Amino acid sequence: MSKKINFKEFSIAREISPLIKIRIKKIGGFFSKKPEIKSKKVLIVDTCIIGDFLATLPAIREIAKNHKNVDLIVSPPVKSLAERINGIENVFVAKTSYNREIENGEDGFYNLLKEYEKIVILRISPESYNLIKNIKFSNVMASDWVYFKYIFHMAKNIFIRKPIKQSREVMFEIINVKKDRKKIDREINLSQMFKFKQSDYKKIEKIPELNLREKKILIHTGSGWESRLWQNEKWAELLEKINKIGKFKLIFVGSGEQEEKSFEHIKKMVSFKIYSLIGKLDLKELFLVMKESDYFIGADSGPRNLAHLADLRSISLRGPGPYFMPLNKKDIVIDNLNGLSAMPFFSNKNNSASSIGVDKVFIAFKKLLRNKR
Repeated sequence: MSKKINFKEFSIAREISPLIKIRIKKIGGFFSKKPEIKSKKVLIVDTCIIGDFLATLPAIREIAKNHKNVDLIVSPPVKSLAERINGIENVFVAKTSYNREIENGEDGFYNLLKEYEKIVILRISPESYNLIKNIKFSNVMASDWVYFKYIFHMAKNIFIRKPIKQSREVMFEIINVKKDRKKIDREINLSQMFKFKQSDYKKIEKIPELNLREKKILIHTGSGWESRLWQNEKWAELLEKINKIGKFKLIFVGSGEQEEKSFEHIKKMVSFKIYSLIGKLDLKELFLVMKESDYFIGADSGPRNLAHLADLRSISLRGPGPYFMPLNKKDIVIDNLNGLSAMPFFSNKNNSASSIGVDKVFIAFKKLLRNKR
């Protein structure tokens, strides 16, 4: 039963209570004397998983462009990349509503100011609410009504089998900025989005797997839901086919035990050397590694979204659930859904990633090679 229903996705319901509390606090502010706020700083609360966070980046950058002093609360796995967003001063952490293992680490209960001019809630969890509940503020922009409207939109479009609105558009609705999808995509300028340090680049230069002349293909096998996973046997068969048509270095990326086990299994099944950076990179470093690579093949997950942001040509093995990031026309998505939205929480034998054949992915990779030349 757990293979068919993604019970973990229902953890998002834990965001409802903090949003209601924020709304009550905002309404209560109308009937009481407003606190005198001297601070001119803005605090963005955005505690969500990697793929969702990347979809919020255009909205975060929009806020940072229009305000001089912006702090940010995110989940631990995305902190390293969040610290490099242009215009962000301080980054604090709190776990998401999903409370995944990779979120363990430092907490954010330090150095947070006692007052902010404005708080912007993009995504919030119980832990991040506890972090801000005693903060004084002049204004708050909460996402509750926008999300309730989005839920109805999603339910309707799933029923009539139409594509679901991208969440990056929803983020702009929260901050009351009117921009359509195409305009948002045009404005994703990496030279303005991030400001990396020289030490970041030097660390990437020291990674031996990148000091290879062959074309580099990043492989990511992991996902938080089994229905989005592709079988190890299929991965091994695909890599054997790819190895026969050219000189490539296949480098596995990821951060969890699932990806590590998958790599070890696949390594035993292939007849040539493959490489692993699993667990060796934070999100910022993975992004820079992607900038130095040639192709990406992986499940629809956070790293796949990051590959898009890094403008790395990719093949996405799509299982059930809507997409959260735009796709470059040069990239390839493979599924058995005929391009329509899948149920976000439910899987069957027809929409799971395991139903995708090896030859279909191999043909797609050869097409990716031709398109890049």
